[in-house]
Parts: sequence; structure tokens; C-alpha cells
Amino acid sequence: MSFFGGADGLELFLSRSRMLSVSSVPVCLAAMVFFITEEGWHYSLLLCAVLPLIAAYLGVRGKQEIRAGMAASALALAVGTLPLTFVLASLEGA
Repeated sequence: MSFFGGADGLELFLSRSRMLSVSSVPVCLAAMVFFITEEGWHYSLLLCAVLPLIAAYLGVRGKQEIRAGMAASALALAVGTLPLTFVLASLEGA
């Protein structure tokens, strides 16, 4: 069965979403440490500490169990964590 017209498209998608979701953990933790001195970053920092770990777990499990939906949700969580953190921090600071 081919996925998006390629023979190994599903395997490539699962591998890339796993790697992006796992690599979002150190990026978000580094951003959390960098912005720890800012005022009003309480809930957004908690969000930045929890969501990447959930995304990494979903990405690894999606690759192991060959579930494209789980891998896609991991990728969406990994990509959306930092913008969501910044929006929440701007609302907290206001």
C-alpha cells in the first residue's frame, strides 16, 4: 500500500514526525530556561514543560505502532507548543 503516491511515504512520515516531536523537547526546555526570569510566565512555562513530553511520547508510540493519526497529533503538538506558549504568556502579562 502506498501513502501519498510513494512506496515508503508512510515510513518516512512516521520517522520525520517522531524525530520532530522528540527534538521539540530540548528546544522547549531551552526556551523555558531562557524565559524563566520574565514575569508572568507561570502557566505558559508549565505548558512548555508538559506538552513537548506528551508530543514525544505520541511520536514514538505512533512510529512503533504504525499509526499515522497518532504521529500527526504528535507533530501538531510539537509544532504548536511554542506559539501557544507565547500567546498564553502575552495574555498572562496583560
